[in-house]
Amino acid sequence: MVHPSGELDAATDLGFATLLRGSDPAAGAEWLIVDLRRVTFMDCRPLRNLCTAWDLSRTTGRWTRVVYDQPSIGRLLRLTALQDRFPRYVSIDAAWRERRAEGTRARSPKAGGPS
Repeated sequence: MVHPSGELDAATDLGFATLLRGSDPAAGAEWLIVDLRRVTFMDCRPLRNLCTAWDLSRTTGRWTRVVYDQPSIGRLLRLTALQDRFPRYVSIDAAWRERRAEGTRARSPKAGGPS
């Protein structure tokens, strides 16, 4: 479980990548919850790291889930067609139990890009 805070952009990209995978660039998470509720700004740059974490967790048969409550993050995920790969969870508990936020679609097999 990771809890980034502040701004996620080009200036914090390396730190966010390290937070997601630890110090080993080849490491993949088995189950990973990314709690973005303390993030004050996020541009497209961290999405690459989220997708990498998602891909690595999928190779172990696990998952990466994102908790957020900011409308701007929801818009960013919709605009980049990643809302199905990263549906919104309102709490860590909801993410563990796979209880998506109301109005969030279930991920279809082809949604969210290649696995």
